[in-house]
Amino acid sequence: MLSVLIVSALLAPAHQAGISRGTWTLDGATVDAELVLQSAEGAAARAALPAGIEVTVDGAPCAAAMAGDSAVEEDGHAWRLRFVCPHQGRVTVELGPLLAQLSSGHRHLALAITSAGEQDVVALVGASSFSFGERAGVADYLLIGIEHILLGFDHLVFLFGLVLVGGRLRSLIAVITAFTLAHSITLACAVLGVWQPPSTVIEPLIALSIAYVGVENFFVKDATRRWRITAPFGLVHGFGFAGALAEVGVPQGDVPLVLLLFNLGVELGQLAVLAVVLPILLLLRRVGWLGERATKALSLAVVLLGLFWLVERILAAFGVSPT
Repeated sequence: MLSVLIVSALLAPAHQAGISRGTWTLDGATVDAELVLQSAEGAAARAALPAGIEVTVDGAPCAAAMAGDSAVEEDGHAWRLRFVCPHQGRVTVELGPLLAQLSSGHRHLALAITSAGEQDVVALVGASSFSFGERAGVADYLLIGIEHILLGFDHLVFLFGLVLVGGRLRSLIAVITAFTLAHSITLACAVLGVWQPPSTVIEPLIALSIAYVGVENFFVKDATRRWRITAPFGLVHGFGFAGALAEVGVPQGDVPLVLLLFNLGVELGQLAVLAVVLPILLLLRRVGWLGERATKALSLAVVLLGLFWLVERILAAFGVSPT
């Protein structure tokens, strides 16, 4: 804030003519802004907002909406705006259209706030834009993919349900391969803009796939031929992976590489989990702790989790909180 105070002091004689201040807060993919102008410029601001401010994230436009306004001390007026961006990333604020409607020489003193800290910016005609927030580097998408699968408990429960019944290694490899190939196809389709169903459809279907696998475990003895149901469910899960990637954002010039790295990260995370789970399940079977009853009890837990997520996500789709 020191730099803002210094600029304010240097421009003090012109304060009444053309100084405004703003607080710009980036929270995920949403930018909340509060602009305070002198009442003398209120009419011009009222006519220019929110269209006079352009906010983009990595070049993609953010949707603007007025969130309210009110009078403030010292003959001022505060305008509150919200910008909803398509994904997280590097945010750029362009104030040129607004500044053109205000008094000559107007200065906007901005405080940009992110989870990483704060920065002070002065915007004026000729230098009317500023950026804040960070876009993930291309190499980071490998780690993002790993993180997503490790924190994606629904995907992990689905995988656990698939391998819980056991079977020959060849059959288990076929199951995992079918799942991998299928979700890679739909992930690519969504990221490349071919087709992306709404999350309000995909997320309940993912939950339903979990419940189905748990129920099927009561009727199958091993993973033989199970790849036949894994493949179509993998298509659904791929759209779920794409939704998570969209929240982070994809640099338009690096789409193929980002897609490859993210998908590779998902696979590495998936293999890491299976490398731990499969030996444990094998050991438990050998010592007699994972017999038919235990397998059915764990499968019932998978079913209940899937049904819980199914109900929760259907309610969320209709705007109803389960709590």
